[in-house]
Amino acid sequence: MTVNKGLLNNSITKAITILNCFSYEKPRLRLKDISDITGINQPTAYRLLNTLKEFSLIEQHEGNYLLGRGFLKYEGIVLNSMEIRRICLPYLEELSNNLKLNVNLAVLDGNEVIYVARAETPYCMYGYFHIGMRRPIYCTALGKVLVCKSPEIVREVFKREVNRYTLHTITDEEIFVKEIEKVRLQGYAVDLEEWNNGINCIAAPLYDAAGQVIAGISISGPTSVQPLEKLMEYVPILIEYSNRLSARMGSRGGW
Repeated sequence: MTVNKGLLNNSITKAITILNCFSYEKPRLRLKDISDITGINQPTAYRLLNTLKEFSLIEQHEGNYLLGRGFLKYEGIVLNSMEIRRICLPYLEELSNNLKLNVNLAVLDGNEVIYVARAETPYCMYGYFHIGMRRPIYCTALGKVLVCKSPEIVREVFKREVNRYTLHTITDEEIFVKEIEKVRLQGYAVDLEEWNNGINCIAAPLYDAAGQVIAGISISGPTSVQPLEKLMEYVPILIEYSNRLSARMGSRGGW
């Protein structure tokens, strides 16, 4: 939706532009970095950063700026109010109970994966997780399904620096493009220790009535108890649940 520029407040627009500089890849930035990224001159950026600090939306440590704890106040409110979370959570819990595995729901936020719901099981407790957690798209199964029909996002991500988190992290754009081509063909994605050593994951996309990917669900587990061959046994049921959820979102299938 296009908004009449005359209705926008210039200072607020600049402040939001500054906040949008920060990402999972670049959580800490210096004043010069912020000015270079946004095109806002340093004196103006400095004033805006100080205003954001006053409301705990920005913090400063040793010359670096980072997003402040003030955002945590809003995170839970936003996530709990998401309609997709309300619709999907019973299905996640049902699937988790059936498989005795953790099941996640995530959406795309800019160029990152954001986890908005999880159904956990005591049979598969591992690692650190919290709602609102963010991950790069290029090293997660959920990231692959969320951008499987968005090549422009993939190009944007690989224009920037990508980090290697494990020996299996995909840092080559051409290889990643082939991965998401497979997602479109087979209907699911695989993450083989690409984000975390010792963790495998499979994911499937959720579609809306227009055939757009609006979310993804995933099943993950430690390689010690869920090696690839075992995890792949769950692909049919994962796709079944993704189809059921897509139908709830208005999808007619055939995407």
